[in-house]
Amino acid sequence: MTVEQDAIAEIARRFAESIHAERTATIEALAAEREAAQRLLAALRREHERQTASAAGAFVAGLLLGAALGVVAVALLNPRSGPDLRQTLAARAGLTRQSFAERLRAAIAAGQRAAAEREQELWREYRKRLSEPSSLDQSS
Repeated sequence: MTVEQDAIAEIARRFAESIHAERTATIEALAAEREAAQRLLAALRREHERQTASAAGAFVAGLLLGAALGVVAVALLNPRSGPDLRQTLAARAGLTRQSFAERLRAAIAAGQRAAAEREQELWREYRKRLSEPSSLDQSS
């Protein structure tokens, strides 16, 4: 080999080593970035779970507090005693049930009348067609 060839080979070897070192550094940097991203995702998941649990606890506490305040407000603002109130509510429920039953009966009766009227109309139409001479009878 000549001096030129030796120099070119040495430059090629150094270039290959440089590329190999760059590749290795890039792969190591990517691995470090991947590991950091995984740690960040794990931290975000833990924070999300903590916030979800906290929000659920706050919701339940608010629900219970609201229900308790509602019961207290009704007890303080209601002029009737417990038995009177129950009797009034039962009477209202009975009236509502009775009016619903009456409306249901009226609707069923109206439907039956409409069906009977339509049936009579169809029978009249049928009889009318039977009494008319058909086009087949006229062509014979």
